[in-house]
Amino acid sequence: MIIDETTKDIIIRIFNMYLEGKSYQTIANILNMEQIPTLTKSKWKDATIEKIINNKIYMGDYERYKRIGKQTGQEPVVYMNVVEPIITRAMFEDVQAQKKKNQRAFCRDRVYLFMQKDKVEETIMPIIMDLIEYDMTVKNYFYPVLADKKETNTKKLDKEISLLENKKNRIKEAYLQGIVEVGDFSNDYKVIEEKLNILEQKRLEIIDENKQTFSPQALMADRDVAKEKLIRSNQFKSMLMAEWERKTKEEKQEFISKFIESITLVKDKKGYFDLVNLKFRSSYLEQIFKLMENGMFDVEIPFEKGKEIYPITSTVMMDTKELKEYMDKLSNYYEVSYYELKRLDEPKKGYQKKYFTIDLVNDNGEKFFKLVELVCDDKRFPTQKTNRIVGEIRVKEKEKVS
Repeated sequence: MIIDETTKDIIIRIFNMYLEGKSYQTIANILNMEQIPTLTKSKWKDATIEKIINNKIYMGDYERYKRIGKQTGQEPVVYMNVVEPIITRAMFEDVQAQKKKNQRAFCRDRVYLFMQKDKVEETIMPIIMDLIEYDMTVKNYFYPVLADKKETNTKKLDKEISLLENKKNRIKEAYLQGIVEVGDFSNDYKVIEEKLNILEQKRLEIIDENKQTFSPQALMADRDVAKEKLIRSNQFKSMLMAEWERKTKEEKQEFISKFIESITLVKDKKGYFDLVNLKFRSSYLEQIFKLMENGMFDVEIPFEKGKEIYPITSTVMMDTKELKEYMDKLSNYYEVSYYELKRLDEPKKGYQKKYFTIDLVNDNGEKFFKLVELVCDDKRFPTQKTNRIVGEIRVKEKEKVS
């Protein structure tokens, strides 16, 4: 089974459209209207879409005796990770979960729930604003990191080469045991060998040239500077709200479905709603963990000012090298300083304050920019609170050269 890049893009798009809440027929209509070439000679049909999203081969698994199993009531035999996946296993599982909800008319109910009741939308509006910000940030800044467009070291290539070698060996084993015919995967075997050659060449190029195509921390610094300008001009929240309000009902529903698998709200006696349960899609959580691994994930923590508590931004799971890269990029815009606030592995003595007390502007005229939580050894998540440091980054406008 050889699948070219154009066909792969079509399959990925079909899975994404289904996750956005579109029905089989709607997806088929869109593809026909755009005159997207089909995988067969006929036009796109709802049955074709359904067949695609149920096919495990697209996440790398081969099902043997699938048709016979349906007729006899037996489960097919599944061989995992036999061919190169087109979509992630998390996306496939998200689609299967979405299918069950659609069968219960979930999409129709959700459109009504989210778009027809103002109080419901008001309850989840903080979550919506966070997702709007995240989506815009990915599109404008973080896409190269999440898309793996460029390699900066050989670790990932080494892993891919190892996986392909294992797949090649599994195909050999499956043939030797009589599980598959030689013609079924002979083309895939050749494709794997070709890809192995390409990956080996890329690996050599990286070793020889030692190129750094982009820095995740540089991207984050650019994002933070742009966000800071919007916040100081009181335009940040209004920009997010405008992005949400310009969407149609269907677009809002699709946007929410892209990130959230399920949400439970309970109405109180006064008619208001409380959020009691929220489940994000595993594909979205995978992206979050990837940003964490690159020291690019921000959280809001309480900041104490007098008797009031305000949220401030903190980047978690950043190491010292990433901090230097971030500050180097930030120095293109400001004079930048870093101050250590607390070592989390210090023994506790007496009463511990729950919040940090931070001066927005210090005696040197430096403005608070953000907190960073440095991980000094292992970056695996979740980490224990050892060998971790909380520090603050402060900035000062550069003096204009006359």
